[in-house]
Amino acid sequence: MEANKASFSLQGYKFTKIKLDLEDIPSNVTFTLEFNPSGKYIKEKGIYNLVFEFLAYYKKDSEKKDVVFVSCNAEFKFNSNLDFEDIPNFFYPNSIAIIFPYVRALVSTLTLQANAKPIILPTINLFPLQNVLKEHTIIK
Repeated sequence: MEANKASFSLQGYKFTKIKLDLEDIPSNVTFTLEFNPSGKYIKEKGIYNLVFEFLAYYKKDSEKKDVVFVSCNAEFKFNSNLDFEDIPNFFYPNSIAIIFPYVRALVSTLTLQANAKPIILPTINLFPLQNVLKEHTIIK
């Protein structure tokens, strides 16, 4: 049996913005996690640029205290220059699933290297973000 060749591949990624504020975090804090994916598809090149933003914060006296913010840009290349409508539906959840472990590792490493209690993100089902990504994709 021959395996099917993937229709897209990760060309690279880069963290473009990282903010870390570990000052005065209560020891029993529960973080709220937010994810904001968006993208830009360049048909002429068959390139999809994914911007994946992550924020961890907590509330103190009804005020939002941001602790970690990460913005990661990833570039995916399709095997052919597809029309936007022809991008397979499995691309959206899989592109997020491919990039999330890099974000997760960065957050753990940063907080550990800061000599603070490491923030270890759990494994998360990000499948519901596929619709957000698709809706927040522009075509160039």
